[in-house]
Amino acid sequence: MKLVIAQMKHETNTYSPVPTPIERFGTGGQVPPEGAAAIAAYRGTGSALGAFIDLAEAAGAEIVVPIAASAWPSGPVHDAAFEHIAGRICTAVQQGCDAVLLDLHGAMVTQSFEDGEGELLRRVRAIVGPQVPIGVALDMHTNLYDAMGANATAIAGYQTYPHVDMYETGRRAGAAVLAQLQGKARPTMAFGRQPMLPHVMRQGSADEPNKSLQARCKAMEAEGALAASVFVGFPNADIEFAGLSAVVVTDDDPALARRWCDELLAMAW
Repeated sequence: MKLVIAQMKHETNTYSPVPTPIERFGTGGQVPPEGAAAIAAYRGTGSALGAFIDLAEAAGAEIVVPIAASAWPSGPVHDAAFEHIAGRICTAVQQGCDAVLLDLHGAMVTQSFEDGEGELLRRVRAIVGPQVPIGVALDMHTNLYDAMGANATAIAGYQTYPHVDMYETGRRAGAAVLAQLQGKARPTMAFGRQPMLPHVMRQGSADEPNKSLQARCKAMEAEGALAASVFVGFPNADIEFAGLSAVVVTDDDPALARRWCDELLAMAW
């Protein structure tokens, strides 16, 4: 079993004057780590990428980490930076793999793409075809575009804000993909949006209404969902689909995924 595991994370504030070149994704003005350096940097951490590495090693998989890129919020990502990161990931995928696990943010805007994650997933899916599963861990502040849902096999999002469950989110997304590879599950997914732009200061998961929304996500998982997520969205982005959304992954039950996703969207409204 060969897994391509990578990270591409940026919460883009389209109003920010701070530029986002490739050096912002590394440390000390350097480019992001790749290969063994990326594995060493994230193994044993509380990140979704750390969870992916743990799951892959426990399964005895061959691991390829072409890049681990993460930057603090700032303005739109430079096209050259996006192409550098996406290019490393796509080149690794082109070498062949049984699955792809991606630690993304969900609110990346680039100079050319409103939906940076969706563009990356579109490119990866075009390489691997429909049969290779793609698992994605996303931040709760995801601004969900159709390309994310259409090209991923299993999506899981943080269920806490402030975010303290990044590792658990990686396990939820990764476990669904590994279960498919092992013939133990067949992930089926539904997603949708509401025309809502929740204020960032009213998104805490310890406060209502997000407290009840995230509790219902956890209850759905206890009732059999492989992953259930409500994304409150990132409002500091002047793009078409900023705002609230939901994704539910079930085991070979698309009708249930649709019903549960619609339930979460109705609760939010």
